[in-house]
Amino acid sequence: MTAKEHYEQHLGKVYAWMCGEFSLKQREQQEVLESWGIQPSINGLALDLGCGHGLQSVSLARLGFQVVAVDFYTRLLDELRSRTGHMPIEVVEDDMLLFLQRFDRKAEVISCMGDTLTHLENHSALERFIAETKRHLLQNGKLLISFRDLSSDVDGLSRFIPVKSDRDKILTCFLEYFPGHVMVHDILHCRENGRWIQSVSAYPKLRLSEAALIKLLQSNDLNVEANKCIAGMNYLMAVKTA
Repeated sequence: MTAKEHYEQHLGKVYAWMCGEFSLKQREQQEVLESWGIQPSINGLALDLGCGHGLQSVSLARLGFQVVAVDFYTRLLDELRSRTGHMPIEVVEDDMLLFLQRFDRKAEVISCMGDTLTHLENHSALERFIAETKRHLLQNGKLLISFRDLSSDVDGLSRFIPVKSDRDKILTCFLEYFPGHVMVHDILHCRENGRWIQSVSAYPKLRLSEAALIKLLQSNDLNVEANKCIAGMNYLMAVKTA
């Protein structure tokens, strides 16, 4: 099952719940951007690729950017649309790599956060994606990335991860490691009419290390100027130097 199919058929209906209260999480993301000094200074255009329900899109708009928000999943884009109000956010339903291949403008900021990068099919697709982001960035433009480093094998019971639960829903993740990818099994229990109903779906995530990503960025004249780890998620800011 592809990442798109997994979201459409399984995870998408609980994604916003899984992420937590929107205003709190959005503010946390905006604080990361502010700590990196992200603000309009060239043309004010930002692309948010794999935008989901809009944590980064709203943050970028509140920092003063004109935002083009791209995702492949209608339901999450509808949630974003419900929050945009008069904010300068254009919502586009598309595969992010295909979108970049067709888009004809340059931006001063490109965001690809929330582990979206690992949804790419393989390392060849990742290389094309990074090359496309370079092509669409203005000189001194910034690429913002967050992802989980899945490069090291995990075995035994550590592969079972309790994601979130409340009185009506329980989401657990099981990870199965292969040479080029990790198969992510999302196990969801929902209480319906007093009974617990289980649904399970799995999709591959690209295995990607921070060191390998930094090397790929540098080979595309994208110099990493900031990186941090927050709650197991790696955050990078790279600047286009040539």
